[in-house]
Amino acid sequence: MAQKKSNLIWGGRFAAGQDDLMDEINASIEFDKRLAEQDILASKVHAKMLSEQNIISESDCKSILKGLDQIASQIKKNEFVFDRALEDIHMNVESFLNKKIGNVANKIHTGRSRNDQVATDTRLWTIKASKNLQEEIKNLMKSILNQARGNEKTIIPGFTHLQVAQPVSLAHHLIAYLEMFKRDLNYFDFCINNSDENVLGSAALAGSNYNLDIGLLNKSLHFSKSKNNSMDGVSDRDFCMYFLHASSLTATHLSKLSSELILWSSNFMKLFNISSEYSTGSSIMPQKRNPDSLELVRSKTNSIRIKSIELSNIVSNLPLTYFKDFQEDKRIIFDCYDELISCIKIMEKVIKKSNFEKSIGRDLCNNYFATATDLADYLVIEKKIPFRDSYKIIADIVNYAQKKNKNLSQIKIDEYQKFQKSIDKNIYKYVDINNSLLRKKTPMSSNPKEVSRVIKKYIKFLRVR
Repeated sequence: MAQKKSNLIWGGRFAAGQDDLMDEINASIEFDKRLAEQDILASKVHAKMLSEQNIISESDCKSILKGLDQIASQIKKNEFVFDRALEDIHMNVESFLNKKIGNVANKIHTGRSRNDQVATDTRLWTIKASKNLQEEIKNLMKSILNQARGNEKTIIPGFTHLQVAQPVSLAHHLIAYLEMFKRDLNYFDFCINNSDENVLGSAALAGSNYNLDIGLLNKSLHFSKSKNNSMDGVSDRDFCMYFLHASSLTATHLSKLSSELILWSSNFMKLFNISSEYSTGSSIMPQKRNPDSLELVRSKTNSIRIKSIELSNIVSNLPLTYFKDFQEDKRIIFDCYDELISCIKIMEKVIKKSNFEKSIGRDLCNNYFATATDLADYLVIEKKIPFRDSYKIIADIVNYAQKKNKNLSQIKIDEYQKFQKSIDKNIYKYVDINNSLLRKKTPMSSNPKEVSRVIKKYIKFLRVR
């Protein structure tokens, strides 16, 4: 039978003690010890504010600050022993502060609860984590950009339904991912803005009876504003969900890129040669090189997306205000951050150290009739044939070419004229793959001039030389 003992935090109220199993389920210190930096910072700021407001004495404040610095030093040196019986990071810090400076430590909890304290810690952590992820996303974007530069005219097939569709340039294809990851940066900005609200002073629920200087807390903790409502202050986990949503979108884009590169590295496409540093061999087939790093990214990003749903399920249907359910919010965002940042870093290395096969793309475009749309446009532009009619003519020509085992450039003019008498030698200008890119006129197109313009924008945006 599990032993009962007095709780170290609220033993006065629960003198009969609690089952040891409560330590097992109640403790979060194994994961929220990661908030130590933020918790100590917020406690120091809170103590200084209490002193400024004459709520505690200056000497008491100095003792508290000295004790907190000692704890921070111990944690940094891995000398601090976290106690599961004290549940979370805040109570661990406060309890050990008491051991160092005595009863003075009990004054640090004045005017706040651990609910608004830990919520503040989490907001500070989320802001820092979001900025770290933004930096790693930018590093990935730089690697993609460097692969795009100089490849404005490198032909690869653009695929729809995994079928060769139209010629594009390698640079144009890669820029699509730059656009995705740039949007991800914006989503993390949104997350940062919504985390940027101080909740200290909520005092668990109704606000504090003390004359707290919230403006000083905001300024010292670098919050641009504080919450308008104390109940929302301790209940709000939207900022965590925004973090998970932003992470989920980044994960989705990483997964798309992984899948694309896996396909490109296959024996059937041969468009991408993954570095041996990020591939593995087979246990039985000696000729193989497996893109395991990319496959792991694709799998791990799925786990990240699930976490977004997980927290939504925890938060939904909870009445105000704070509930113990929120203990799990930190575990989820920590795991999400760890998985996502490792995926971004490995993808950045893969892109940076691998190479694209620049000669294969042209052959794929020729062999699979990638300029067929250009030929249909030729009949529209030069022969004034309605597009749907020209589409049918070119479809018949492609069927003919397949039967004859020819590509479109190998078909002679008299063969073309069997399908449409007005066809002349100008058709070969439209067959040419390079001309297919040059002929594009819209601003977002694969025209090399347009692609170069966009690349210059990203060079400026990412400050790449």
